[in-house]
Amino acid sequence: MVSRTSRQGTAAHRRAQAAFRAVGVILATAMVMVGLQAAAPRNAAATTTPAIWVGSPIRGTWGVPGDTSTTPGCCPAHHMLFKASPRNDWSVDLSSIPSGDDRVLLYAAPSDGRLASRVSARVLQLIDDNACRYGGGGDLVTVGIYFDNVLRGRVTFAHVARNPALRVNGTISRWGGWIGNVDRGIRRDPACWTGPHVHFEMRAEREYSCWNKGLRTGNGLSRSNFLGFITGPTTARSSQRCP
Repeated sequence: MVSRTSRQGTAAHRRAQAAFRAVGVILATAMVMVGLQAAAPRNAAATTTPAIWVGSPIRGTWGVPGDTSTTPGCCPAHHMLFKASPRNDWSVDLSSIPSGDDRVLLYAAPSDGRLASRVSARVLQLIDDNACRYGGGGDLVTVGIYFDNVLRGRVTFAHVARNPALRVNGTISRWGGWIGNVDRGIRRDPACWTGPHVHFEMRAEREYSCWNKGLRTGNGLSRSNFLGFITGPTTARSSQRCP
């Protein structure tokens, strides 16, 4: 026969166990909520594209930017590359490149330097010695710019002798990555290639990229000088200067 004292002890033990389980549930719920709150700022930041700018790949001069498809009568806007895929937002020729200074380098960085580690680059398109519409014209290289591993924009370089180590989907340094060299030996399609220069184009995956509103034809450029933004906040569906 179980004594009254034993029954009371057993009931007290059950109540203690129930209370312990309740406290455990409360603590577990609190930990989940804290974890969600801690993760929220990172997730929110990941869904917002920061301003990412692209710098000059060479030391030379700024040409005439634009897009013939959005400028009646073509000029003074510059032509777009027919073989860049998908189509870019705007283009410009970078010329007057000093002999012996032919390296073409990628420069891309967020305006907020604290986010630099979250910006990366990857090769998306390679066309060898066929950059011009009807053939020739040197090589064409398109590089994707990523933020938190999401494609945010593209940069295309043409009339170059590309870095032979580049591979489609291969990574490349976003700061000083070697695209190739200025091709000074092109012979075909004079309508596409008028002398040593780098044809440069940019595209934003959302909205439209823009070019540096402060630059005028013939302005000198040093490597990494700001050429334009590849993300936000411009929204007009045409090539344009940055706000």
